Amino acid sequence: MSLLTAFSFIVIVMTGAILYITPPGRVANWTNWTIWGLSKHQWGAVHICFGVVFLIASVLHIWLNFRPLMSYFVRKTKDASKLRTEWILALAVCGLVFWGVLKPFAPFSSLLDLNDHIKNSWEKPQQQPPIPHAETLTIAELAKKSDIELDTIIQNLKAAGIETNPSDIFGTIAEQQNLSPNELFEIATGRQTKPAASGRSKGGGGGGSSYGQKTLKQACGETGIEPEKAVEALKAAGFEATADMRIREIADQNTMRPGQIRQILENL
Repeated sequence: MSLLTAFSFIVIVMTGAILYITPPGRVANWTNWTIWGLSKHQWGAVHICFGVVFLIASVLHIWLNFRPLMSYFVRKTKDASKLRTEWILALAVCGLVFWGVLKPFAPFSSLLDLNDHIKNSWEKPQQQPPIPHAETLTIAELAKKSDIELDTIIQNLKAAGIETNPSDIFGTIAEQQNLSPNELFEIATGRQTKPAASGRSKGGGGGGSSYGQKTLKQACGETGIEPEKAVEALKAAGFEATADMRIREIADQNTMRPGQIRQILENL
């Protein structure tokens, strides 16, 4: 039980550090942000679940070691002055941290400011959603709130081989097309044209295989990137890849979407 408590504590610390640097939800969801192949939502879920495991393991650890712990406190009570000092110091530190968070002052204010700075640093003007959490809206709602003609969005998506209805959820369409909501929005507004044969439409139409079915070499040929350079870049990012592997295979091995692999390649 001690090992389970220790391991779950380590995971909590690690996931807590990752969540400290994650971008705001409006950015993470809009760009399909991931770190080590996991999204912000997935890291949050891991953090919560291991927090519960840590809590249960700690309670069981205390229960299994109740007598030794009681003996420890009994020994401590014999030196009441030391026990009193420890209690006072522990409560004082906890009180100071609690007050420092509610009424920010250094160093707590600096820690919170750094958190805001890191989170906001992920935002790029070209990747900002038209409105927060736009991926949760239907196409009709997104068109209305972003002041874009609904017919324009529908026609731009149709021209890219994506058949949609005004009542379709924007984020769901993006996921079905192996795109980030930001990429789909670029297509919907006519600022970007979806590569030929990059995916099936919602209704099963659209010619050719999806982007995920292409080999890395084929994908590189479309974007003018040397396959060797792409393989080196992916390996440097911790991904196992060869020029003959399919994009879908590379993505699945790293718990990613093919669209995220494409983003990496386009940034080379």
